[in-house]
Amino acid sequence: MNRLLLSTRARSPAAHRIHERLGFVRTPERDWSPVPTVPLLAYALELRVLDR
Repeated sequence: MNRLLLSTRARSPAAHRIHERLGFVRTPERDWSPVPTVPLLAYALELRVLDR
């Protein structure tokens, strides 16, 4: 399975909407904070492998 992961600031609802429109799905089990005051939300996009 190929998957693209991204993290975005929790206080960026406009970015969340864009990610979801592009097919990303929230993956809360991967949420993290690089520092205690910066919570990041995780999103994942399953990628298709194209036959050549």
